[in-house]
Amino acid sequence: MLILAVNAAYSQNINQTEYTVLGLSVEGNNVVEAETILGLTGIYQGDKIMFPADDKVQTAIKNLWRRNQFKDVKIIADRVTVDGIFLKIVVEEFPRIHQINITGHDKLNDNEIMKSVEKNRGDIIKPYDLSLIKKRIKAAYVEEGLQFTKIETNLEEFDSASVILNIEINEGVKFYAKAVEFEGNIHYSNSKLESVFDDTHTKKWYQFWRSAKFNPDKYEEDKKLLSDFYKKNGFMDFNLISDTLIFDEDKGEVIVRVKLEEGKQYFIRNITFTGNTIYKDEHFLQRLDMKPGDIMNMEKFNFNLSGNQDQTDALALYMDTGYLQARMEPDFIRVCDDSVDIDIKVYESNRFKFGKISIVGNTKTKDKVIRRELYTRPGDYFNRSAVINSIRALGVLNYFNPEALKPDVLPSNIANDVVDLVYTVEERSNDQANLQLGFAGTYGLSLTLGFVFNNFCLSEPFRAGAGQTVNISADIGQGDRYRNFSIGFMEPWLFDKPTTVGFNIFHTMYNFSQWKYNRTGAILNIGRRFSWPDNYFRGDWSIRSQFNNIHENTSLYYRPGKYWEHTISQTISRTNWNHNFFPSVGSSFALSTSWAMGALGIGSTDYLKNEMRYNFVSPIWSYKGSDKVVLFMETRFGYITGIRSDTSMSAADLFYMGGNGMGMFGVIPLRGYDDNTIGQYYDENTTKWYSGNQVATKMTAELRFSIAMDPMPIYVYGFAEAGNLWRDLRVANPKDLKRSVGVGIQIMVPMLGNIGFSYGYGFDNLIESGKPSGWKFLFHLGGI
Repeated sequence: MLILAVNAAYSQNINQTEYTVLGLSVEGNNVVEAETILGLTGIYQGDKIMFPADDKVQTAIKNLWRRNQFKDVKIIADRVTVDGIFLKIVVEEFPRIHQINITGHDKLNDNEIMKSVEKNRGDIIKPYDLSLIKKRIKAAYVEEGLQFTKIETNLEEFDSASVILNIEINEGVKFYAKAVEFEGNIHYSNSKLESVFDDTHTKKWYQFWRSAKFNPDKYEEDKKLLSDFYKKNGFMDFNLISDTLIFDEDKGEVIVRVKLEEGKQYFIRNITFTGNTIYKDEHFLQRLDMKPGDIMNMEKFNFNLSGNQDQTDALALYMDTGYLQARMEPDFIRVCDDSVDIDIKVYESNRFKFGKISIVGNTKTKDKVIRRELYTRPGDYFNRSAVINSIRALGVLNYFNPEALKPDVLPSNIANDVVDLVYTVEERSNDQANLQLGFAGTYGLSLTLGFVFNNFCLSEPFRAGAGQTVNISADIGQGDRYRNFSIGFMEPWLFDKPTTVGFNIFHTMYNFSQWKYNRTGAILNIGRRFSWPDNYFRGDWSIRSQFNNIHENTSLYYRPGKYWEHTISQTISRTNWNHNFFPSVGSSFALSTSWAMGALGIGSTDYLKNEMRYNFVSPIWSYKGSDKVVLFMETRFGYITGIRSDTSMSAADLFYMGGNGMGMFGVIPLRGYDDNTIGQYYDENTTKWYSGNQVATKMTAELRFSIAMDPMPIYVYGFAEAGNLWRDLRVANPKDLKRSVGVGIQIMVPMLGNIGFSYGYGFDNLIESGKPSGWKFLFHLGGI
C-alpha cells in the first residue's frame, strides 16, 4: 500500500497523477463513528485528487487533528486501479477515562480533588492533560498550606479504547508560621510590620480568630503590602533586600526572615505643575489634598492624582471634560536630606466627543430602557464620570449580571477626535413567583399565590423588557377566616420622561372571634427624578384612600367602627450606590412624611408621620477588580404624632420593632429578638401589654462578604445593631438601645427574590420577660 504524502515540498519533486476516488474506508477507530471521520475529511467518492499528494488530503488530515481526539492520523492508498483509487483513513484515538483512582489524600476529599482534575469518566485523556492535572491539584494543596505536596499520575490500560487514571498523592506537612522576623527596620517594630501582613503571621494562644497557616502565594502578596506600607509613610526608597523561608518538616513550622532597607522618610517641600493651560494649579492642589510639610504618602498621592474611584482625582478634571488622552506624569526630586519636590508634567492632548453609543447583549430589555439610564449622549464631550455613573445606574436596575457590565471605548470612523462607546450587558431574570400551601392554627389551611414581574411590558407582555413592574398576590385562609388580595402596576418612565406613575389596589379581611376587620383601598403614586442638586435625587408622592370596617374586639390595633382614612405622603430621596443586592459604593438617603388628613375633616384618621433613613456602604477589599468585602452602615429614625388634641391614630400606624420585619404593620426588623418584642409596655387601665410606639430609632453595621454574583448572587455577613421604641419624645433616650450581634446569609434566588437567614444574639432584657433575648434564628424575605 502507498502512503499519500502530506509534505508539500516532497510532493513537488515527484510526478503527480490525477485519480478518481472510488471508495473510502476507516481503520483504527474505537469510539468515534466511521461516518463522523469520513464526514470530517471532506473527501467524497467521485472526487478528483492528485496522487500521491493533494491539498484536499492535507485539509482532511488537519480537520481530523483539530478534533483533538486522535494521536495519529494517516490517509493511505488502499488500492489503485485503472479506474481510480481507494483511500483508507487510519487513525489512532486518544484513550478515554474508564475510572479515576485517587489515593493518599486526607486534607482534601474526593470532590475537592475532582474539581482540580476537571475530568470525568468517558472524557478523552492526553499526555498533556496529566501535567495540567498535577499542576491544578498542586495549586489546591498550596491553597491549604501544603506546598510540599507531591502528586504522581499514570495511565493504566483497561482495554483497547480506555484507561484507568491513577492519581497518587503524598500530602506532606501543613506549615504554620513559627516566627516572622525582620532585619533592618528602625522606625517600626517587628510586631508592627508583622501586623501589616494580611495572611503571614504568628498566632498567640488567645487569638482564636487568627490562623498561622503559611501560604506561599499569599506571602508574596504580603511582601507587596509591606512595600506599600512603607511608601505610604514617606519611605520612598524602601527596598526589600531579601527574604528567607526556613522549613522544619518534622514540626510543620516555617520561620520567615525578611531583610529590608527603610531608607529616609520624606516630606513634601513643593508641588508644581507644568504644561497645564486649561486648569490652574489651585484646582489640582485642591484635589490632591496634599501640601508642603505633609509626609510623602505615595498611596494617597497616586489615588488623588489619577486613581480615585469617586472621580475626584486631579486627572478627572480632564477626563470629565473630553480630554481622553490627558496624562499627568509626576517627577520626584529629592532635595535636602528628607524633602521632595514634586513636578507634575501635564499633557492635555486633544478633546474628544462621543460618537456612536451602542448596547450589546440585551436579549430581553429594550434599548430605550437602557439608554434612558445612561449619562452619556452622542455629541457630548467624553466624560469618564458619566460612563461610570451609567454602569452604576444599569447595575441598580437589577436586570443584568453586575460582573458582566462593561463599557468599551473604541476609535470612531466619524473623525479623529471622536470615540465610540459600547455597553456590554448580560441579561438575567429578576421576576419572582410564590406558591405556598400551608397550615396554621389561626388560619387553618392557607394558600398563597403571588407574582412580581420587574421588567414587564404592558404592550408586549410575552416579550417584556420595558422596565414596568406588575405585582399580583392573593392569600386565602380556610373558610372565610382570612383574605388578602392586591394588584399593582408601576411605569418608571411616563412618556419617556423620568416620571414614575403607579397604583396599588388592595382588600384585606380577617374574621376570627377576637379579630374582625375589613380594609379596602387604593394607592396612587407619582415620582420624579430631579436634575438638581444632582441626578441621584428624586421625589415621590402618593395618595392613599381606604375604607375600614373594624369590629369592637379588634380595638387593640384599630379604632372600631366604619370610617374612611385618607393619607398623602412625600418622600425625598437620594441613592447613588452601584447595585441593589450587593452595593459596594455609594449611599442612600430618604426623608418621608405621611399625613392622615383627619384634622382637615377629610376622613377621620389624624396623624403626621416622619421617617428618616440613611445607608452608607464602603468597599474594604477587592479581588480581580470586583469588590468582595464591604462595610454597610444604616441609621433610621421615625416619629408620629397627632395634630388635633383628640387625635385618632390607629395602633397600626405606630412603630413596631423586633425579629425579621415580616410581621404585620411593617415591623422594623431587629435581629436577635423575637417579632414585635421591642418597646412593649403595660397599660394598667386595660391590664394589657402594648407594643406600638410613637418614636423609633435603629442603627446597623454589617461587614458583608460576597460569595458570588452570578448566576445566583450570594453574600454572608456579620452584623451589630441596636434600636428601641418609646411612647413619645419626652421619654425617648438614645442611650437606651436594645443591642444584638450575629451572622447571616442573603441569597437572590431566581423567581423567589431576596431571601436570607440570620443567627443573632440579643444582649438586653425584654420588658415583659425581664430576661435577655439570647440567640435567635430568623428567616428573612427581602432585604434587612
